[in-house]
Amino acid sequence: MYKRELLTVSLFAAVTFLLVAGAGWFAVDRLHQTSKMLVIDTLPGLVDAGLAEERLHENRHVMHEMLAPHSAAERAQMIRLVTTNSVEDLWLNYAGSIYAPEDRENYQAMLLVRSNYLQTLPPFFDLVTAGKLAEAATLFYGDQSRSFQSYDAAAKKIFDYNVQQGFHRGKSILNSLQYAPWLIGGLCVLVFLLGLALGLRSGLGGGLPSIRRPPK
Repeated sequence: MYKRELLTVSLFAAVTFLLVAGAGWFAVDRLHQTSKMLVIDTLPGLVDAGLAEERLHENRHVMHEMLAPHSAAERAQMIRLVTTNSVEDLWLNYAGSIYAPEDRENYQAMLLVRSNYLQTLPPFFDLVTAGKLAEAATLFYGDQSRSFQSYDAAAKKIFDYNVQQGFHRGKSILNSLQYAPWLIGGLCVLVFLLGLALGLRSGLGGGLPSIRRPPK
C-alpha cells in the first residue's frame, strides 16, 4: 500500500511539473513571438508609413507654392526639392516588414493609387517650368488633387493599421506579463496542496504497513 501511494504521489508530481513547465513555456513563447513581431513588423511599419505621410504633405505644400509667381531658378529649385524628397525608399523598406495578408492588401492598394498620382507629376512640373501657372493650377486642384487624396487615404490606412497592430500586440505583451506569473504560481500551489493531501493520506490513512501481533 505504501509503495502504491508513493508511486501515485510521484506520478502526480511528474505530471503537474510537466503542466507547469508547459504553461511556462507557452507563456514565454507567446511573449517572445508577440515581442518579435512588434519589433520586426509593427515598429518599422509605423516609422516608414509615418515618414512617408510626412513627406507626402511636405511635397504637396511645395507644389502649392509653385503656383505663386517665382523666377525660373526658384521653380527649378522647388521641383528638385520635391523629386529628391521621394518616398520610394520608405515604401520599399515597408514592403520588407509585411507579414499579414491584410497588410499586404493595403500595401498593394496603396501602390496602385500611388502609380496614378505619380503620373500627374511630370505634366504639372512641365507646366510650372513653362510658366503656365493657370493651367498648372487647374491640374493641381483637379485631377492631381483627386489622385493625391486617394493616395493619401491609402497611406493613412496603412499607418492606422500599424497603430492598431501596435496597440493589440502591446496589450498582449502586458497581459502575458500580468497573468503568466499567476498561472504558473497557481499550478505550483496546486502541486503543493495535492501533494500535501496525498502525503497526509499516506501517513494517516493506512498508508503505512500494518503491524501484526505475534501468536500466543
